[in-house]
Amino acid sequence: MRIHLVLTLLSLAAGLVTVRSSHAADDPAARKLLTATTDRNSSGFQAGQSKTSITLTLASGKAKTWTTLGRVIRDTDGKLKSRVTFLEPADTVGTELLILEEAAGQASQYLWLPKTQRLRRISGAQRNEAFMGTDFSFGDLQGRGLQTGQAKSVGVEAINGSPCVRIDVALTDAEDAYGKVQLWIDDRLLLARQIKFFDKADVHVKTLIVDQVQAAEPGKTVMKKFRMLNHLRNSVTLVETRDLDTKVALPASLFAPTALGK
Repeated sequence: MRIHLVLTLLSLAAGLVTVRSSHAADDPAARKLLTATTDRNSSGFQAGQSKTSITLTLASGKAKTWTTLGRVIRDTDGKLKSRVTFLEPADTVGTELLILEEAAGQASQYLWLPKTQRLRRISGAQRNEAFMGTDFSFGDLQGRGLQTGQAKSVGVEAINGSPCVRIDVALTDAEDAYGKVQLWIDDRLLLARQIKFFDKADVHVKTLIVDQVQAAEPGKTVMKKFRMLNHLRNSVTLVETRDLDTKVALPASLFAPTALGK
């Protein structure tokens, strides 16, 4: 689950939980579980592709659905590379997001907009912008702040009948929109069942809920169906993954910024 979480949405397990470095003020047990979860579920598979439907429902009841093709490889240096291409609706066809994992859990993000023929690198405060109008920000897809935050174990709580270890992470990245994140990790599957996001004023702004999981490679589990609730605008974004194919051969050349739009 890479909250580095998501190679299903975009590979969400690429982005919502990236925690590969230890922090001096960490609870060692909490950091160990976060790291184990990342290592086991950073994508759910080493290489492959899947189709994903993303449905945003606003407070008014108005809804919009996108379909994407997500592709991922783990390069020879061990870093994940993921490319998400929008297939529908017509006004988003050809839009692409590329996420390239870097050292210490950092990642570069590139957005290709076919209408303007423009390649945009997402950086700094831009990571807090909504991705394609959904309830996910670009930063949510990367999970950048979790690796430098201060983690502590709070206890064991049940989420949808599954016992989970709750871990609170106080974020220290000044550019991150969040001040705190709470994760409920199923330590049997090493996968987050629920994640709550709080802003720097400690207001609960979003909740990620995992409704359905799917086995991928042996020892790997991906989030097949999950949703992000936005408590500020009373909207929800539902993500459902299908047609998972871990046998397809994907050349590394697909994952270069210059390859977007081609």
